[in-house]
Amino acid sequence: MPSFRSALAIPLILASGCITTPPPNDRALYNNEMCAQELGKGDLKQAEIFCDLGLEFAPQYADLWVNKGLIAMYAGDKAKAKDHLIKAIRFNQEHASGYMNLGKLYLDEGAYGKAHDSFQRALKVNPDYIEARWNLGLTYINLDKLDKAEKEFLTILAVNPNVAEVRHGLGIVRYRQERKEEAADEMAKAVQLAPNLNAEWYNDLGAIYMELSRFQEARDAFGSCVALNDKHPQCLNNLSISQRKASLKDAGMKEFRDTQKAQNDPAALFELGRQYKEKGLVSEETRAYKDCLKLDARYAACHYGLFQVYSNGQQRQGAEVACKNFLKYGSVEEFPSEMETCEKFLGAQSY
Repeated sequence: MPSFRSALAIPLILASGCITTPPPNDRALYNNEMCAQELGKGDLKQAEIFCDLGLEFAPQYADLWVNKGLIAMYAGDKAKAKDHLIKAIRFNQEHASGYMNLGKLYLDEGAYGKAHDSFQRALKVNPDYIEARWNLGLTYINLDKLDKAEKEFLTILAVNPNVAEVRHGLGIVRYRQERKEEAADEMAKAVQLAPNLNAEWYNDLGAIYMELSRFQEARDAFGSCVALNDKHPQCLNNLSISQRKASLKDAGMKEFRDTQKAQNDPAALFELGRQYKEKGLVSEETRAYKDCLKLDARYAACHYGLFQVYSNGQQRQGAEVACKNFLKYGSVEEFPSEMETCEKFLGAQSY
């Protein structure tokens, strides 16, 4: 299962919590608002200009220092961001957003104890601070305090049951608690609420379905992952595996396989191989042809089946041997087009 990262910080527009320092003047308030607007646009340079100008009017205005911290965070300078946020809290010890964003920095660097304390302080100032509660839940997961993480996520969902990220987070908690059916249910709710948000969520959901032997649902989950990200290596690999397992578990396929194996003659095993071929089950198809030839090494159709498998798989040596055996035991009257294909293949290989 994936490791958690904290949620993105949200730029301040209005102050969070009560102001304990002297109120700033109108110019500081205006420049703070402009700084927040530029942050929202992603223009860090212009945002910092407004923040710095605001600090000239009110150097102890905590909101400006928090926004300066966010600018540094988005610029990748975590040390400077931490300095700005600590300064903001020093000027206003009831600044919920200052604590929340400082906690996020601690969480990202793996300082889980400090992250926990920061998120707790943010929630003490504002118990409705959903982002702080979400990040506190992530911190508890990293501290392996799953019951506490569960409580934080359930608290959020009690207020709003349709937060997709929290549904997925609760799914991770359920999985680690060995409550896999419930984990699958929560992760399924997450992708239903936000079907186009995150390919990784489908990969997580598919992985749990695989463990539960719910292969058709796993195939659908991995297929949705690939639809969002057609180069996702895990989903591409898992999609192939889940398709094979789903096909093998299919009741109709199982009945056909059992019937053909019970008949136990070359023709029946060849037909079984063809059925596997239709479902894309290459390993099973190959095994069926080999079992066929164990019963009758002269059965031409199974040699041709192996030739196709090896040729499609770029296994030149195996394809040549199978093709030669097919030409040896087959006849033009029975296999006219197959004979021609095989002769062309061997002709091309000789150059």
